[in-house]
Amino acid sequence: MPRYFFDVINGEGQMRDDEGVELPDPDAVRREAAKIVTDLARDEVPKEQAVKIVINVRNEADAKVFVGQLHYSGDWQG
Repeated sequence: MPRYFFDVINGEGQMRDDEGVELPDPDAVRREAAKIVTDLARDEVPKEQAVKIVINVRNEADAKVFVGQLHYSGDWQG
């Protein structure tokens, strides 16, 4: 099974994944990226007015194969 690496860029900077995870297909890669992004957002959104999280997925050949992003901003009105 191929191994994929999930590098994260958020308010804390860039975090490179040196361990990776084995996944069976591209859909599993997309689901894992979405899980990571939403888990990070759950921690960051309550603390910040605006959040941007980017996840770059690399394959075993170190080639970028998928990019996921989440943007959140909130402002009080009135």
